[in-house]
Amino acid sequence: MTCPLPSPALKEFLATLRRGVERSGVVTSIETFGVLVDIDGAPEPSVGFIPPPEVSWKWISSCGEVVTIGQRVTAAVLGVDAETRGQAVLSLIALQPNPWLAWVDKVGSVLQGRVTKLVPFGVFVSVDNGMDGLLHNSELSQLGGDRDIRVGDELTTRIAEVDPARRRIRLALPAEPTAPD
Repeated sequence: MTCPLPSPALKEFLATLRRGVERSGVVTSIETFGVLVDIDGAPEPSVGFIPPPEVSWKWISSCGEVVTIGQRVTAAVLGVDAETRGQAVLSLIALQPNPWLAWVDKVGSVLQGRVTKLVPFGVFVSVDNGMDGLLHNSELSQLGGDRDIRVGDELTTRIAEVDPARRRIRLALPAEPTAPD
């Protein structure tokens, strides 16, 4: 089954959109693959598409945590596919400051955080509301083999590295205080 090609009216509308331009519309559908938006002035419904990574700077399990059907949104145009999909790719986060950049200055800081998720290669620890850092198993082994870590446990960690482009914070255990001479 093939999708119908975009209508001439839709192609004409999409040709007016440029990268970085703000457009408003109404959320019509929230799917696992993203959010569909009726862009104001579009000749057809659900022409706007917001991929999950463009919905929120923070990790979310569902786009429905951020937007609701019927909600008016304003987003930046990231790109347009007028020939095959008849769709404009949009971003909500492009209109917000990048919170990950603020964490670059905090490398080396020690903080308390709650374990939010256990994964085979380590644990995720909340460093801020909705932002988690990874404490790798290689760091956890320093706590001792008999330490059983669970979701909800409080851990003291140090911010070892921040990668704003990949939206990642690597955590380490704080250095042991050295005894005075």
